[in-house]
Amino acid sequence: MQDTDFDKTLQSADPDRRLAALFAPADVRPRLFALYAFNQEVGRVAEATSEGMIGEMKLTWWRDAIADLYAETPNVRRHAVTEGLADMTGRIARADLDTLIEARFDDISARPYASLDEVMAYVDATAVRLMRIALDVCEAGLNEERLHAAGRAWGLTGLLRAFPVRAKIGRAPVGGDDLHAAGATPAMLAQGLGEAKVAEAVQPVRRAARQAVDELRAGGALPPEAVPAMGYAVLAGGYLDSLPEQPYRLAPERPLLARQLRLTWLSLTGR
Repeated sequence: MQDTDFDKTLQSADPDRRLAALFAPADVRPRLFALYAFNQEVGRVAEATSEGMIGEMKLTWWRDAIADLYAETPNVRRHAVTEGLADMTGRIARADLDTLIEARFDDISARPYASLDEVMAYVDATAVRLMRIALDVCEAGLNEERLHAAGRAWGLTGLLRAFPVRAKIGRAPVGGDDLHAAGATPAMLAQGLGEAKVAEAVQPVRRAARQAVDELRAGGALPPEAVPAMGYAVLAGGYLDSLPEQPYRLAPERPLLARQLRLTWLSLTGR
């Protein structure tokens, strides 16, 4: 699979990260595409696999494939994504890729989050970690506070947008303690029941997402070299504003042209 094939895949699977990556230099863009294709491969396992054991086998394959890339004598397995990652082992720490994989084992387990802190930890291990890797690929620096604000804004908003799907796999972004306080249960989530109670329980996650969006905006202009790696995070506020009040309802898509114009403005001004 060539760069153009990753591009085509990401247009539907991860369009906003792809849009931001288009602002990268020509030699960097294929690396971001390969990274995001890898994230897509491991991220979709839980949603695409009904049998937990099969899901674990798929994630274990990816964990072993990454280990092979970083072996003393590297072995590149025959897969477009591993081939795309092969020339980046000097830029990306193996531990970062392993973290992205390990977080998805929790999705396979269908273990509900016990608290908001656990939701935040998952976002830090996925959205924030991926953003940090992308910054390394772009050789761009960003302070930790700004990175966490951007990654959490995007990650929390993304989980909220995917609430109906996440609820079905047992990983709805809501703390078990908040769920209990609202008089709801994980079983209700899986069946799409108790809308009012669940809407109340998810409010702490919505507030955390809003806080992250506000912190990102308050941080000032982004350095130009960071835009391809994490510029898509500026779209989180618009997505958050358009979330339905009832979490089981799918959030509407924002117009492509509006997103393109927002990222173009960001690339020109850093804001």
